[in-house]
Amino acid sequence: MAEQDFDSLKGLEFDSTSTYTLVEEIGRGGMGIVFLAEKHAEGVTDYVVLKTLKTFSPEYIAMLKKEANIATGLRHENIVKTYGLEAVPYGDLPATFTGAVQGVSFEQAHRNLHVRRLAGIRRGAFNPNRIVIRRPMAPPKDDRKLFMLVMDYVEGTDLGDLHHEHISRGLLLPVPLAAFAISRVCRALAYAHETCIHRDVSPENVLVNNQGVVKLSDFGIAVGGAEQCTLFAGKLSYMAPEQLEMQPADSRTDVYALGIVAYQILTGILLHPTPRGTFEEQVAYVRRSKAEAPMPPHLVRRDIPEILSAIVMKMIDMDPSRRYWRAEDAGNDLEQKVLYASGFGPTNNSLGAYLTLFDAKFQGATKDQLTQLRFLAGPDAKIHLHRHARAEDFTKAGLDMIKRRPGTAIHTRLYVQPPA
Repeated sequence: MAEQDFDSLKGLEFDSTSTYTLVEEIGRGGMGIVFLAEKHAEGVTDYVVLKTLKTFSPEYIAMLKKEANIATGLRHENIVKTYGLEAVPYGDLPATFTGAVQGVSFEQAHRNLHVRRLAGIRRGAFNPNRIVIRRPMAPPKDDRKLFMLVMDYVEGTDLGDLHHEHISRGLLLPVPLAAFAISRVCRALAYAHETCIHRDVSPENVLVNNQGVVKLSDFGIAVGGAEQCTLFAGKLSYMAPEQLEMQPADSRTDVYALGIVAYQILTGILLHPTPRGTFEEQVAYVRRSKAEAPMPPHLVRRDIPEILSAIVMKMIDMDPSRRYWRAEDAGNDLEQKVLYASGFGPTNNSLGAYLTLFDAKFQGATKDQLTQLRFLAGPDAKIHLHRHARAEDFTKAGLDMIKRRPGTAIHTRLYVQPPA
């Protein structure tokens, strides 16, 4: 076909024959339910995630469309790929489905927010009485639409679940692998900051697939780089101090939140846990907590290198002018001064190998897996897969910090439900 013939096809519009089959619920939030779904297109099947929107409020529909427009433009190995929006006529959906979506309250959502690991998913390996969402042939019975954001399915876990699984076993993620995961989020943020500020960096929004690839997700409250939003956004425990004071967000806001994540997975301690109470009481508590200078991680646990501790402390400096301005700079320091300062260090493959061994409770390690993890070798030249989270593994100052944070996972592990 001649080149000029292609020009005549520009703007050609056509419908697809794709259908979506809901497999199961994998999470929920204040705005709706997140489903795993099979996408079928002329005999080709793939897995995607559908993020539903429970409300018909024009304001929230506009927010979802804004998220879709931001997220679909982000193409990076360490960011979950978003494909766009789907809209289904509400009246053509079964009452069991619409009732489930509409029944999600904001209070229930905050209690039950989760993204869990899905293991062994196989095409067609679920209840045959499944719901298939198709484009209707007849005029809809209800002119309202259910909006769904379509995203790539990441088979694996999130950093929050991974961290809590470790603590439940009396462990913490090995220091090099924790630093590696944070460095990958730095790379994701460095790329995203060219167009937006995430504003909701937290362990739950950092996914790790089974191959060890770390991916930042959920740009639902992201703002464009030129926007100056001063409303509360994100989770209080990870919110930068300037956000609490209703100051404009910039790249340093995300760097701070990521630094709090780093502190948590390195030490086991969430610096600013949110207590029960009203939102105003929670904000006041977190403000008071942030007014206290945090203890450097290497003084909490002796197995954290001082140079890594310094990088984390620069990420969470209360004064934004002393914080890393760019996530790229934090990532460079992590890679050059910590991860690869001595040569061989963590890779996607090594994190994937560790996750496989962690799932197997470190049984049956192969030579190839241990080769990927040889940076975990100690002075005795043996590879140490277990990084224990026992009382004796913390300094006295670190234990004092944990005692002042009742209700947190590490406090429960050490003082409420200690291992038998």
